[in-house]
Amino acid sequence: MNEISPNTRNLIRKFCRKLTLEYPKDKFDIKSDFRCYMRDYVPDDIDIDRSKGDSFVLYGEYYRLYLNVLNELRSEPALEYLKDSELENALWHFTCEIISGYSVYKNTGKLNGKINAFLSDILRPLEEYEVLVPILYLDAKDSEIEIGDVVVKKFDEIALEEWGIRKKAIIFEDIVNKTMAIIPEKGNNPKLVCDRARKKADFVIRCLQVSISTNTLTSDKSTLFKQDEIICYRKKDTPSSVGVLWKRGYKPFPTDITEDLEESINKFLSGVPWILEEEKPPLKLRKRFRWALAWIGRSIEEENLDIKIIYLSTALEAILTTISDEEKGKTLAYRMLLLNFHVEKPFTDPVKVLLIYELRSKIVHGSEMGIASQHEYLIMKQVAIETLRYSLEIVRKEGLRKHDKFIKAIESYKEREKVLDWLEEQGDKKSLKIRDQMKQNRVQQSS
Repeated sequence: MNEISPNTRNLIRKFCRKLTLEYPKDKFDIKSDFRCYMRDYVPDDIDIDRSKGDSFVLYGEYYRLYLNVLNELRSEPALEYLKDSELENALWHFTCEIISGYSVYKNTGKLNGKINAFLSDILRPLEEYEVLVPILYLDAKDSEIEIGDVVVKKFDEIALEEWGIRKKAIIFEDIVNKTMAIIPEKGNNPKLVCDRARKKADFVIRCLQVSISTNTLTSDKSTLFKQDEIICYRKKDTPSSVGVLWKRGYKPFPTDITEDLEESINKFLSGVPWILEEEKPPLKLRKRFRWALAWIGRSIEEENLDIKIIYLSTALEAILTTISDEEKGKTLAYRMLLLNFHVEKPFTDPVKVLLIYELRSKIVHGSEMGIASQHEYLIMKQVAIETLRYSLEIVRKEGLRKHDKFIKAIESYKEREKVLDWLEEQGDKKSLKIRDQMKQNRVQQSS
């Protein structure tokens, strides 16, 4: 059976040790923990004294560790077959068992046994797959090109049938005599296996485009290859296991402006009239906000999640940072926090914003590709839109006309110490680094 990674296992152990040694003595204070907690029903099969209530609450460091464990488990290949809700239910059930049986699981041996049993119940072995990705506008003729572990070649009728796709299949005529990328992949969730194969196919296409472009007689127009919407997969060397998926694609669909949508449009526009005005010469501060709005729009239009994150990070940088700022990610995170405190609005955990911004850095500086998720994009989009709206609220109220004055207004928030205290209370390394950056920037601005 595929084993879980040591990092995830160690994190689960750390989480459980806090639940058995510290949680029973601790007390939940909603006044200090209201921004960082969850309360949920204890499953019926777990024996607790229900006269005291049917739910457990995780707060502060317990809640953050729970979320970290959930994120690590979600990234484990052997658990990819589980839906998000299934994984969340499994982890919550396990958490409740540890809390209710804390006196038993204080014993290291019994705790390790419980963790092993939990993981054994949810792990599923990985299988080897082969994925066929048709490449449009490319005819390999009789060539067979190897790019790493991927083979690119043309599939005629015989080759398709041998692979397991029958002539009577609906898709047969659509893909016969097309050039294919044959991609090996491991997993236990065919959809995710195919998603990873598509990412590999995208890289293979880039390799083909660049290598063909070394021939100076070719033009870019002759290398605009792309993947077909149809994709086929099978378990390795098993023609009888063929499956087919269609890529839905990132295509627009008609939208009617309903009363609800009209209300959303008008509400947003009423909060940003200043950046809609035309002025000659254009005010630099207004231009920054217009750029930010445009970058957010581009992120919505873009299909690639990595690029979506880059665009949204650029929008936030335009609003919350200056060219001279160092450690832009930490600076951006604490200024977002100051901004939301300033306008008295709920906020996203600044650590989440920093972690997503750090994804942007990995992508831009070439160390990672294909690492952003839909969930991270949605978080960053919400943060970018809220930051735009709340910043304009301050600009309008204080009559600001320069970006440095806007930054100073945020940095001079009267209850700045409360924000520093909040970051201090979180206790995790990232929050403390954000706090330290906030202090350091203040010293630099004062000198």
